[in-house]
Amino acid sequence: MNLLSIYILFILFYLLFIFKAGKCYPILYLFLLVYFVQYIFSVYLIYNVYPVLAEQMTIKQDVLFSYLIPALLSLFAGVFAFNKDIKISNIFSKIDRKQAVDLGNLLIGVSLFFDVLPLPGIKSIVSFTYYLKYIGVMCFLFAPSGRNYSVIAIIYLLLVREALQGGIFIDFFMWSTYLFLIVSLRYEFSLRLRALFIVLAVPLLILIQSVKYEYRKATWSGKRETGVELITELAVEKEKQRDDPFNQSEGVVRTVGRLNQGWHLGMVLRWVPSHESFSNGEDFLGDVGAAILPRFFFPNKKMGGSQDKFYKYTGRKLTKTTSMTIGVLGDFYINFGREGSFLALFIFGAVVSRLVYFFIRKYVLPDPINVIWIPFLFSYLVRANNDFYFVFNNLSKGFLIFIAINYLRKQLWPNRPINYQRQ
Repeated sequence: MNLLSIYILFILFYLLFIFKAGKCYPILYLFLLVYFVQYIFSVYLIYNVYPVLAEQMTIKQDVLFSYLIPALLSLFAGVFAFNKDIKISNIFSKIDRKQAVDLGNLLIGVSLFFDVLPLPGIKSIVSFTYYLKYIGVMCFLFAPSGRNYSVIAIIYLLLVREALQGGIFIDFFMWSTYLFLIVSLRYEFSLRLRALFIVLAVPLLILIQSVKYEYRKATWSGKRETGVELITELAVEKEKQRDDPFNQSEGVVRTVGRLNQGWHLGMVLRWVPSHESFSNGEDFLGDVGAAILPRFFFPNKKMGGSQDKFYKYTGRKLTKTTSMTIGVLGDFYINFGREGSFLALFIFGAVVSRLVYFFIRKYVLPDPINVIWIPFLFSYLVRANNDFYFVFNNLSKGFLIFIAINYLRKQLWPNRPINYQRQ
């Protein structure tokens, strides 16, 4: 493996993702691209190009890659072996404008209702319903009008405002990507136009990463007001101070460091089993049980992103305000061991690919507006920093919410047939 092969693989994964974005909703290909970037691309750059970031890594490159590469190959093989793409770009003409608007209004209404509902014990519910507004506005893409486009703009401007106020931009980047993918399918963007996405996304990502630390420091302390103006001011100051080549600039270095998820896995490989024994599936079963059981009735059930779990399997103690996970790869390693995790990751990839196929075949083809639910259900799968609990919890609870919303649709509009094409 060398630097050229790393860049070639990145380009191939990206082009595959962009190519598929013209025919299907490419959530699986985005998943593969993100995992490659955060576990292989960024990690290799840290070891070989950016030694200033080497302190993130606790084990040598050959030791990490001796597990990481076969683990990802197993995961990717499971996805490719059992994936079957279904072309959906040609079915959107079946979506009735009225149904699209009504569903969009319903989703936004439910989301805002739970956002302001002052009831105790519903925090876990709000963590899901909060995102309904973002898929709700996607419905309006199938009913073009000045009013509907305005609602889309308002909701996403609120997303930008929340990112600026909190200094946390992950939701902004992810939901902007999901919206772009829907827009690409809806308006049948050309391959060239879709490929330009990275031209816009990467510079913005690097810009934000270059000033994020200073931005948070200034705004969290209350010394400066949040906003685009402050980010622009900080970026201009950085540009004046920069005398390094672009690929060695602070923004690029920070971006590579932020993308790196191999350091979590490295800590796990260093700690287990030399200091902590494999859990032999016990932790895995606990994740499944915690995801299925409702917190309203089981308030003491296992928490996602637990500091105790991170400390147990990495030996690193987090601050009280910090939450980290060991990721899906780390989870499968501690539960099934080295060789066992390869088989488990293959099965996991296969199951995920079949779930996407099942949902599209059963719910999207008969009622194409349900395409908006794909990012809602599989959002946490795409985020490489999440562990198995977050992925499974989001899938199981998200699907229940999908069923509940569909039930509401039938109750509110009982005489409206699914897929009715208004003449």
